[in-house]
Amino acid sequence: MIPRTTHTEERPPVIAVLGHVDHGKSPLLDYIRKANTVSREAGGITQHVAAYEVEHDLPAGRQDAQGAKKRITFIDTPGHAAFQAIRARGAKLAAIAILVVAADAGVKTQTLEALESIRAANTPFIVAINTIDKPNADIARAQASLMEKDVFLETLGGDVPWTAVSAKTGQGVGELLDLILIVAELAEFKADKDAQATGYVVEANRDPKRGIAATLIITNGTVEAGGAVLAGRSIAPVRIMEDHLGKRLKQASFSTPVRLVGFDELPQVGAAFTSFKNKKEAEAAREALAPE
Repeated sequence: MIPRTTHTEERPPVIAVLGHVDHGKSPLLDYIRKANTVSREAGGITQHVAAYEVEHDLPAGRQDAQGAKKRITFIDTPGHAAFQAIRARGAKLAAIAILVVAADAGVKTQTLEALESIRAANTPFIVAINTIDKPNADIARAQASLMEKDVFLETLGGDVPWTAVSAKTGQGVGELLDLILIVAELAEFKADKDAQATGYVVEANRDPKRGIAATLIITNGTVEAGGAVLAGRSIAPVRIMEDHLGKRLKQASFSTPVRLVGFDELPQVGAAFTSFKNKKEAEAAREALAPE
């Protein structure tokens, strides 16, 4: 058999947003994607991991800017201490992490937990010093609290990219997105659109009307309608596949978050998945797995 030629191309970055419970991670994402989810969460705290895709113009002065837009996928990981394990998985699934620190509070316990997750996953990260719109905001104090934890920021003698932002007014958000694209460009993330799709489960639940559904992040390859996906030991035919806005998709490729409906059992969050041409191939692959 002649091996298939691999054609790699640029892979949009997948970003995990981490930090303390009330330092403004979800409001920051809300501003970026122009949608308000915080009011729909219990107590204003994110209770699950969700994924969203946005587009952003390349930073001014980049060689290939030419008005082109780049895709960025965000994973909103919970900041509450009860969700430490989910947050750790979020860091491992991401290509780049954003560590959000409030300018009026500095580093807190869950900031340190998030930082440990980032370092354990060896994930490149950017610091976003948020809430700079507040009267008691003190960027210098927030920077000092980071330095005390060995987070040395660029322009202050270190190499960690950072920017000051306000999730309320949007100040600095464009610069944050610019930084993400610059870090991604330097990292040279690549993937093969023609390969079997692989990636991870970032969210799963039982829908009383539609059955078991899961949100998947594709890290390589393409998922196509008519095929099947094996996530851990769970199988779903690719019939109902939607983007983060609920729009039906016939195919999806790397870094795209998709909602797939019809799993035969609930897949575990963080489980790896692989796509197959049909359900029969997926079942054969499951039978070949070692028993749990």
